[in-house]
Amino acid sequence: MTTTCAVCGTEHDEEALELGYRRPDAVIDLDAATRAAGVFENDDLCVIDAKRFFVRATLPLPVNGRGGNYQIGVWVEVASSDFDRIGKLWTDPGQAAEPPMSATLANEVRLHPESLGQALLLQLTGPKTRPQVFVRDATYSLGAEQRHGISAHRASEYSVGLRAA
Repeated sequence: MTTTCAVCGTEHDEEALELGYRRPDAVIDLDAATRAAGVFENDDLCVIDAKRFFVRATLPLPVNGRGGNYQIGVWVEVASSDFDRIGKLWTDPGQAAEPPMSATLANEVRLHPESLGQALLLQLTGPKTRPQVFVRDATYSLGAEQRHGISAHRASEYSVGLRAA
């Protein structure tokens, strides 16, 4: 389904691809030898040198007037103890009842300079869905968008240039 944008006058596909990061920036920045020797990674979890712990999550942005969210697929860094807890709950159907955990954003999100390292809350959502994260700082641009919503035009700006994997 498409809608005509009130901002730019073009048609925006409401089902367009959503922005997603394949790995934490810290992993992408490693050379191939270091990555092969010291990184455990899959599409959900990542560990660097048994010292840094990452979980893949979604960062929902409500799209005003659409009744749904634009989901940014991000990686977040969590404490070792939280990573262990997430692992224990990974297949538990009751994991969504777990209290939120502290995390930090592990990707520099397009359109948001200095987003890497932003403080977040991570909420487990169930064994068949990725955890969701929420920006703690409501005054930071990404936090403001998460709380107040974005336009369909803004959602399209996140998706510009994306292609199916």
